[in-house]
Amino acid sequence: MATDPLAGYRVLGFDLETTGFSPNKHRIVQYALVGCDADGSPIHIEELVNPQMRIPPETTNIHGISNEDVRGAPEFKECIARISEAMDGAVIVGHNVEKFDWPFLRKECLRAGQPMPNPLVVLDTLTIARKLKIPPSHKLGNICQRFGIILENAHTAGADAEATRLLLWKLMSSHPQHFRRPVEEIPEWASGSTRSDKESERLGPSLEDLEPVSGSHGWLRFSNVGIVIGRGRNRGRTITEIERLDVDYLNWLSSPAGPLEPEAIDTLSGERN
Repeated sequence: MATDPLAGYRVLGFDLETTGFSPNKHRIVQYALVGCDADGSPIHIEELVNPQMRIPPETTNIHGISNEDVRGAPEFKECIARISEAMDGAVIVGHNVEKFDWPFLRKECLRAGQPMPNPLVVLDTLTIARKLKIPPSHKLGNICQRFGIILENAHTAGADAEATRLLLWKLMSSHPQHFRRPVEEIPEWASGSTRSDKESERLGPSLEDLEPVSGSHGWLRFSNVGIVIGRGRNRGRTITEIERLDVDYLNWLSSPAGPLEPEAIDTLSGERN
């Protein structure tokens, strides 16, 4: 892709295996975080967890993890520090992570009396696939098959985590026009949520009518107070404002990883100088 919103971040596929489907009644038996650090170095963390309860046979039949397998494994409270260290500030990718893995993680942290990890953003490939209108079935195995991803050892945390990370890349590569945005804005786009009425009022109704800067694809627009941002989290703000409030955002816009063509980058640089 010409624009990669994941560039420069730690990106980790995340998956859990559990004793059942209810975060209130069931527990984690395995977790995995698989991907790479911001510098490209690989990360693979996969660990069994003692759930402090029996694993039902029907659940063992799905993921293959038995009571004997977890007998000497650490309890979750012994794993949370390692999980948080990996997740904090990272881009976390999961399939159905919003409704399954994240609620389980939240409940386990609550039981352990520990704060939740603090990733930069959590991306759900199930939500993204539905937003892109990928034909069903949207089960991880089926959608991986559609995109040519070989999923061996399905329903083990490490295999599912890696497959999910690859699936995100495939979705982004096949629909690049939807991912020319900061990674923090992808969940909002995927869920279809909109800005509040109050914020829309602040931005004003005529922003889209302003002349776009050539080569900016609508990200930069000319106004009577200078160039303003036409898209993204700083929509409606002037370059001068963002220099003060969010300079990293301007650096991203000006970089090869951003959505601007060279002529728009030159115009932006002139406005900043």
